[in-house]
Amino acid sequence: MGNTFELPVQQVQQIQKILDELLDKTKSTYVFLADISGQLIQVRGRAGVTDVVALAALTASNMAATTEMAHRIGEKAGFRLLFHEGEHENIYLSHIGTSFMLAVVFSTNVQIGLVRLFSKRAVDELTKLTTEYESAVSSVPSIMEADFRSAIDQELDKLLPG
Repeated sequence: MGNTFELPVQQVQQIQKILDELLDKTKSTYVFLADISGQLIQVRGRAGVTDVVALAALTASNMAATTEMAHRIGEKAGFRLLFHEGEHENIYLSHIGTSFMLAVVFSTNVQIGLVRLFSKRAVDELTKLTTEYESAVSSVPSIMEADFRSAIDQELDKLLPG
C-alpha cells in the first residue's frame, strides 16, 4: 500500500482481534480500519464484491468534507462520528485519534445502538494502539527533511566542486 511505516506484527494482531470482536458483537457485514488519507490498513468480515480499497478512499474524503463542515459551524475538533443509512446496508464511521478511521458496514436489520456501543469500545481500544504510532509518525518529517537536505548537499557538492 505504500505506507511509510509497517505496523509491527503484534500490533496488527491486536487490531485484527479488536475488529473481529466488533464484527462479531455487532453482527456487521464487515469492518475496516484505514488511515485518514484513505489507505486501507485492515478489513475483517465479508466484503464480497465491494472494492474496499476504493471505499476506504471515499470514506476518507467523506470524513474530510464533514470535518470542514464542522469547522464552518464552529466545531473546533470536527465530527467524531458519521452515519449513513441505506436501503439494505448502513455505514457507521468513527475517527480514531487524528490519523485513523474505523468503518462498520452493517445490515439495516442491525440496531444502530448496538453498533454505536461496540464501535465506541473498539475506538477506545484502537486509540490506545494508535497513539504510539501517531507520535512516531509525527517525528518522521523532520528526519526525512534532514536526510533530504543532506542528500541534496552531497549532490550539489559533486556538481559544484568547491
